[in-house]
Amino acid sequence: MGELYGRSIEGARRRVGSATALAAVEASVRTDGPDAGTRRLRLIAGDLDVELLPDRGLDLGQVRHRGVPLAWVSPTGWPRPGASGFGAAFGGGLVTTCGLLSFGPPSVDVEGEHPQHGRYSGLSASVVRAEAGHDAVVVEAVVVEATVLGAHLELRRSVRLPLGEGRIELRDEIVNRGSREVEPMVLYHVNLGWPLVDAGTVLRSPAESVRARDVAAEAGLSSWAEFPEPSARYPEQVFAHELPTDRRVSAEVVAASGFGIRISFDTARLPGMFQWRVAQEGGVVLGVEPATAPTILGRGDARARGLLRPLAPGASWELGLDIDVIEIHP
Repeated sequence: MGELYGRSIEGARRRVGSATALAAVEASVRTDGPDAGTRRLRLIAGDLDVELLPDRGLDLGQVRHRGVPLAWVSPTGWPRPGASGFGAAFGGGLVTTCGLLSFGPPSVDVEGEHPQHGRYSGLSASVVRAEAGHDAVVVEAVVVEATVLGAHLELRRSVRLPLGEGRIELRDEIVNRGSREVEPMVLYHVNLGWPLVDAGTVLRSPAESVRARDVAAEAGLSSWAEFPEPSARYPEQVFAHELPTDRRVSAEVVAASGFGIRISFDTARLPGMFQWRVAQEGGVVLGVEPATAPTILGRGDARARGLLRPLAPGASWELGLDIDVIEIHP
């Protein structure tokens, strides 16, 4: 177990009047603006201050460590699900979940129409637990993606913040509640922004090789690992990272100061990883995106390449990742 402000967890608890000084879950509802009526959960766990978005599938919004923002948040914010198209509603945040049946560009198949990056971030969660416990802050929720007489997937999500460790543990169980086999696709869109991301910030990848998605990315392929100086216009670049199989791996995003983020996951469950980079003034963002299939070209490409994995009725997948705040000294 970690420490809080130079004391053991137990020692810190003996020195405060209310335990909410160290750990808390605070619920609120937005009362105005484009996201009026949407729910927020604020998790406080020592140095970590985490915003959860129940009306976005319990995704993670802004996250601060000792007051420093870690996530990139787009100017759209998080309007109510379905209020506008993808480009006007992608709020970013530390984790945007893409799926549960598709990620990548829009597509159509036997499961119906799939919007860009799927429907998940437009689904509301039912929160079943929100607790600031003795050693961790934990929120659990259930999200359902279903159609009439079609696919019926249930995702059970847990977000856990161990006290004193600067870590976010995100765990998902996806259960096929339907009567027929389905093929889920899930991508965790981890969005990091300034001041963590700036000129000289380095991405340390577990990849065995890295390739560009398109011509715009080809122009930056030789320098994919180091974030460039922001400019007035910078085309979006996406790189595919070829990962070792069946291993626990970590990707690290480290600023010049040595402050950084480590994203850890299992390639047996998330064999793909993509990097999204925009070095544009007013939009500095670096995305690290572990995924259940190593394609960024959508469901059709995944099917053509045999990358979709079937999930039988009643069966489940366990997915997730850990996000740690790190400090690397020379």
